[in-house]
Amino acid sequence: MTGYIFLLVFWAVALGVIIIVFPKRSTMLSFLVSERNVGFGLGAVSTAVAWVWAGALFLSSQKAYQQGIPGLVWFSVPNALALVLISFLAARMHQVFKNGFTLPEFMGKRLDHRARVLYTVAIFVSQSYAVIFNLTAALLMLNLVTGIVKPNLVLILGGMIVSLSLLRGMRSSLVEDVLKAVFIGIVIFVIVPVVIMKAGGLSVLAGGLGGVEGMFTDLFNPMVAWTFGIPISISLLSGVVIDQQQWQRAFSMRTKIARKAFLLGGFLFLLVPVMLGLLGYIAASPATGIKVVPKQEQLAGFNAVMQLLSGPGVLAFTAMVLAGLVAAGSSALAAFSSIGAIDVYRIWNPAASDRQLLVASRLAMILLALVGMAVALIPNIQLLYIILLVGAFRASLLIPTILALFWSKLPATATFWGILSGMIVGAPLFVYGSIIQDRTITTIGSLSPIFITLLVCLVGGLVSQRRFSYSLLALREEEKA
Repeated sequence: MTGYIFLLVFWAVALGVIIIVFPKRSTMLSFLVSERNVGFGLGAVSTAVAWVWAGALFLSSQKAYQQGIPGLVWFSVPNALALVLISFLAARMHQVFKNGFTLPEFMGKRLDHRARVLYTVAIFVSQSYAVIFNLTAALLMLNLVTGIVKPNLVLILGGMIVSLSLLRGMRSSLVEDVLKAVFIGIVIFVIVPVVIMKAGGLSVLAGGLGGVEGMFTDLFNPMVAWTFGIPISISLLSGVVIDQQQWQRAFSMRTKIARKAFLLGGFLFLLVPVMLGLLGYIAASPATGIKVVPKQEQLAGFNAVMQLLSGPGVLAFTAMVLAGLVAAGSSALAAFSSIGAIDVYRIWNPAASDRQLLVASRLAMILLALVGMAVALIPNIQLLYIILLVGAFRASLLIPTILALFWSKLPATATFWGILSGMIVGAPLFVYGSIIQDRTITTIGSLSPIFITLLVCLVGGLVSQRRFSYSLLALREEEKA
């Protein structure tokens, strides 16, 4: 009963804050891109915490616990660099397509309708994965803390995310990002230092720097780099480039602040996995005697909190994870709502009114939530396998997206077939390597889509004689606005 009350109070607080901050009814522009008036401070905080989803909350401590210094560094640094990368892409998007709504919409205008459909499908898969990933991670911890059975938790959490998202769309997501930032700040600046002191201080922490096996103290460990570092870097860098959650924030920002906001967001983000990773070192240190259940290493950091702190500390950590889940889930639903309205419904009904687009946006949210809730109930889903598998799939879109923003000779047909070729080769290699547990094949499966798409796009562009006019696109969008 205490668990149910905790969840109800959290939902009521979030709902109340959203209504107070944004009391007016939504329009299509406010629901999808917050009237395009998000400022520098809010933009930086929102981009940072939107990137802090279950991966940063759980995998940071898991990799620190399992693979010590190189594990945490390989997880944290590429995550931050991903936001640095998109800072330049977002600034470029503001130059050529600042009044847009979605990445597929831009790709359709830059290339052709096939590219738009391909990106729409890819982002649906990516946002479904985001909901699944966050629900799965939350179920592990909330079931442990509250004792509420997983089917009930899925219904409750899914209902919370959908109800908050349907209210104000992107603006709901921004409010939840700020609430999430507050809880994260409490944990990383108060709870984590207290856990370290309770465990015995920095000397005990140092005892876990090599991971639970004590053998991972070399930052440049080649095994960790090849089997984890390279695949996760590809997954994160390609993930942020096609992440409609971040593009939606870019389209929501005022002109000329996107690059600075994303750069600051990258720095703010880096604090989170690094600080939470310290909990993994505490759990790995022999001096603490903390027990981590086999195959539940994802909860290594949370186990350190539970075994070293009293109720209030555990409650604060739980509230942070819950805020992270709800905000990340709402962000994914808001992102997909723009896809549903702009890249699906408006294609089918070009004369759609704002009211019809709002309805389509909310229906898209409900659809994505139902898909995510259904998959999250599958037993024994491993978060690490999910993130790497989806990374092999979306890596095919990394190079074409960057080239589409900067290279006027990028041809539509070659890009389309290059992306498909990368997916057809890369994803099966990754799956096969995972099945036979050959990490070399798995890593090749992550790398091959990048090289394949790069080669096909470059050859197609060098052969093509046509050039795309970015200035004409920008002029047309300005006139439309």
